[in-house]
Amino acid sequence: MESTIDEMSNAYEDFVAAAAGVVREREASGGRRTAATDVALENFRHRWELFRASCDRAEEVIDMARRRITTEYVADAASAAARPAEAGLPPVSVPQLEQALHAVNSLAADLRRGSGGGALSSPPTSPSGVTPQGDKAD
Repeated sequence: MESTIDEMSNAYEDFVAAAAGVVREREASGGRRTAATDVALENFRHRWELFRASCDRAEEVIDMARRRITTEYVADAASAAARPAEAGLPPVSVPQLEQALHAVNSLAADLRRGSGGGALSSPPTSPSGVTPQGDKAD
């Protein structure tokens, strides 16, 4: 996960540097189209495509993690329900599942916005957007 974020961050920095290169070349040419501005624009387009590809890969990682967490949690909940007397297995908790899903969804949203942190900064909500009863402020 961390290498995916680093890759996306590096691709973003390269993209911004390419944008600055386009501006520099346009200023140097007095706003006219030259071979140098064409090269800068092509580099910009290439860096944009690489950045988008890195964002797509990051989104795939998040989606895989979301599916894995959901599958593992449902499997754990099902096995706990089938063997309630077995020690060490917590009871099924829908609010905990919703909180875990919210954390993963927040991380995915942060990655889409290009931010690496703050995934748990807002209160958890259910997939329907309703705040769980235990987390409401009086």
